Amino acid sequence: MKIKLDYHSSQPLYQQAVLQIKRLIVTKQLKAGEKLPSIRILAKELQLNPTTTNRIFAQLAKEGIVIQRPGLGVFVTDMPVPFSAEYIQKELSRQGLSFLVEGLRFGLSYSEIAEILDQQYQILRQETQ
Repeated sequence: MKIKLDYHSSQPLYQQAVLQIKRLIVTKQLKAGEKLPSIRILAKELQLNPTTTNRIFAQLAKEGIVIQRPGLGVFVTDMPVPFSAEYIQKELSRQGLSFLVEGLRFGLSYSEIAEILDQQYQILRQETQ
């Protein structure tokens, strides 16, 4: 897996890895049913403690993105877990607020923040083609 962690970021390493794995799935670089590396192998690749790697898989499993099969490994789920519209709205609002607050904290205008979001969307679209 192509995961690059920023060890100088204020964002926890496990959160960076979770986001990057989600990105690999969204861009179809990881496909449904695909097996992920074991905890030990991923920990070695990312230079993380196996406990941190276990936390990555636990978070992804909690969100229904992967399924852990004892003795077999961790696999990307075949279908997204159905979430209620209320849950989706609440979760995206929470994350959107965080993104907006950080942009404003750096002195960006709303249009500059929106432009960054649009640029990231375009990059993801290109990665899926």
